Amino acid sequence: MIDVYEFRRGWKVLLAAFIGLAVNLATLPYYATGIWVRPWQEEFGWTRAEIGAMTSIAVVVMMISAPFAGRLIDRFGLRYVTSISLLLFATSYWLVSVVVTSLYGLYLLTVVYAVVGIASTPLAFTRAINAFFSKSRGMALGIGLSSTGITAFLIQRFLTPYVAEHGWRAGFDLLFWVIVLTVPIIFLFIRDEPDHTPHEQAKRASDLGITFSASLRSATFWKLAAIFLLISTAILGLVPNYIPLLLDSGMSSAEAGSIAGLMGISVMVGRLVIGWALDRVFAPYVVVAVFVTVAGFCLLLGIGGIGYAVVTAIALGFAVGAEVDLIGYFTARYFGMAHYGSIYGLQYSIFILGAGISPIFTGYIWDVTGNYDIALYIAAGLLVPAAIIALTLPQFADDAPAH
Repeated sequence: MIDVYEFRRGWKVLLAAFIGLAVNLATLPYYATGIWVRPWQEEFGWTRAEIGAMTSIAVVVMMISAPFAGRLIDRFGLRYVTSISLLLFATSYWLVSVVVTSLYGLYLLTVVYAVVGIASTPLAFTRAINAFFSKSRGMALGIGLSSTGITAFLIQRFLTPYVAEHGWRAGFDLLFWVIVLTVPIIFLFIRDEPDHTPHEQAKRASDLGITFSASLRSATFWKLAAIFLLISTAILGLVPNYIPLLLDSGMSSAEAGSIAGLMGISVMVGRLVIGWALDRVFAPYVVVAVFVTVAGFCLLLGIGGIGYAVVTAIALGFAVGAEVDLIGYFTARYFGMAHYGSIYGLQYSIFILGAGISPIFTGYIWDVTGNYDIALYIAAGLLVPAAIIALTLPQFADDAPAH
């Protein structure tokens, strides 16, 4: 059930999160990097593997810096930390087009923008959403995070032809101004928590949450870490390799692109549907339903062939649309908000570890076998234990933290 009062009180924060999640470190480079590949090959002679290492470097840096960014947010608040982080990310990302003439320069700036931009990732914006929404928390998270799917669509639809006509440096210039123009909105609207009524203030005092060190002693924390590591390792290598998988089967580029487009739409729809479900169904059951279904379709695609490509793409899109929502939702429900940044930061760091391993491992499987069948079987094999662990998670204690 949607709580109208929560949306009236929190719509500005939700708008700021929606915009911030569309343009942050975890979104723009992920969807835009593919556009720079061919221009960089032509101008600098870099290989695709060398350009791809840029993403791996960013993942490692984000994994290391996320827990520290979470502590900064917990200590100094969202408004200044997130706004400054987003502004520094915009500047350092833009500098790639200004100063980079060598591969090592590219890698150095990747480290810089990953460090300064980490406090503008879902780590920050899911904290704000969770603080303002309780009864409608799942739906609010789904709405906020759905903007990443819109970014994916807009980049492919508009940035790709813009770069083809004006050059890759002009593309970086455009993204710089897009990010910078969002900063005032985020600075004005983002908040750490709402103003509380006397009743809410009394309730808040009892369920602010446990400390970061106490969360590390909780079995629930490590169960969640295992679940999200398994999920990210399973699915985040398949997604960037899905078009090559389709092309290898004999599909045309147009057919493969159309199916990949379905995956993008499914990410947006999945975030909204998963958010709706989280407000109505015990969250671990949502994990089981989504990821067991994805495991089944991965097996069907591996065993049954390309005839299952469309339904598998839709299922993978739902899975990608679910994972970050679930990290934020579980962190708030089990551990409270007092140390959300630190706790989410470490959970997100562990999740990113899987995101860094999976594409390399999936590519290696293709190099050795010439297909992705084994990668599909392994993905299914990782998702099943993730679902089993989810079934062992404890009940929520009405927003109180788990012990």
